[in-house]
Amino acid sequence: MEPSPTSLSSKSTDITPVPVVRADTPARALLSTLQEPLIVLVWLTRLRWLAVLGQVIAMGLAAIVLSIQLPLLPVSIVVLTTLLTNLVVRFWILRGDPPAGLVPVVLFLDVGLLTVLLFFTGGPANPFATLYVVHVVMAVVLLGPLWAWTLVVVAGASYALLFRFHIPLTAEPAVSPRVLAAGNWAALVLESALIAYFISRLSRSLRDREAELRTMRDRATRHQQLASLATLAAGAAHELGTPLGTIAVVAKELELAIGRSGQNDPDAAEDARLIRREVDRCRKILDRMRVDVVQDIAAQSRVLGVGELVELVKSDMTEETLSRLTVSTATEVRAVIAPPRAVQQALGVMIRNAFDASPDGARVMLDIRRRESSVLISVVDEGTGMAADVVRRAGEPFFTTKAPGRGMGLGLFLVRLVAEQCNGRWYIESTPGRGTKSVLELPASG
Repeated sequence: MEPSPTSLSSKSTDITPVPVVRADTPARALLSTLQEPLIVLVWLTRLRWLAVLGQVIAMGLAAIVLSIQLPLLPVSIVVLTTLLTNLVVRFWILRGDPPAGLVPVVLFLDVGLLTVLLFFTGGPANPFATLYVVHVVMAVVLLGPLWAWTLVVVAGASYALLFRFHIPLTAEPAVSPRVLAAGNWAALVLESALIAYFISRLSRSLRDREAELRTMRDRATRHQQLASLATLAAGAAHELGTPLGTIAVVAKELELAIGRSGQNDPDAAEDARLIRREVDRCRKILDRMRVDVVQDIAAQSRVLGVGELVELVKSDMTEETLSRLTVSTATEVRAVIAPPRAVQQALGVMIRNAFDASPDGARVMLDIRRRESSVLISVVDEGTGMAADVVRRAGEPFFTTKAPGRGMGLGLFLVRLVAEQCNGRWYIESTPGRGTKSVLELPASG
């Protein structure tokens, strides 16, 4: 049997190239793809807001609690510069197109600002001089080797210059060694926390982005397959339509001629009817290959009442299958936003697969209910279920477990495409021996 029951709006042939990202791509290499500079700068700005807050708190503690005499004007200028440049970076982020070169600029600027701040606040004696390490770690993670080593040299030279050029701090009374030790401990904890927080959150953001890129690439691949299938179907229909029509006409004429001749030859008449049945079968196969149903879905979509949808589905079914179909509709479900013809054919595929998978005489349920802003349309059968590997491959083009001649493995492929282009999704829930549930999730109306 063919497997039965697991946001795009453009035409399937309008495929936007998607950057190829390997699963093992390091974070620094991702800076050259699509939106990674944006992700990095978002987290850099957040860290810089924390830096501004930390600098203000440190100035207050030093002046009020420890009675340290600070050159407030130059220190305030450094803090204000960090604040203003962060606003500029935030402007680039809101525009949505920050250049990748902005990342090293921000890192080198921060090294310079830290050096100026340390110059006015005790130089290497300041416990927070070790914050150079944070910038080095960020450069190693985010930038290429050349930029990273350049920043290492700049940070090392800046720290070395502070031994020769800095303004010592004075305090009344003098700061005790215990307080200095506590300051060194606080600096180490802060440095470690910043590194751990930044790396973990940035890595998570990049992993999420990588997963999004994989999804986009998979969708683009499916739409390329759809474009190829559309060309194949159009060519097959064009080439085979005329000869099949001729064969059907000739078979009908042959059947009539046998009847008019008065010859009692039931075998010949049956052969003529068999030819017509096989021609009809070929035409149905061509119809199944038609994929124009998923073309320009955005233009076809409208508010579709659940009652109207159920009637559309039933109109495509035989009396025998209708007698075995149970429809269950929750009262809170009123309408979906979808193209009627596309959804009708998608649900028809799901229901036919369910009947094919079920024992003779078994019932199939069409269950429609709402979940948050979506409507779940489930087709549940009483078949033998599907193995996990079959569930994973369900929806791939030309994948089928049906016997030869019973299906080409295109039905569920088109169901998935319809779901994606309706800004919904399609999935299968199945356990071997317990039947299968095929779910089409569509946006609800209202």
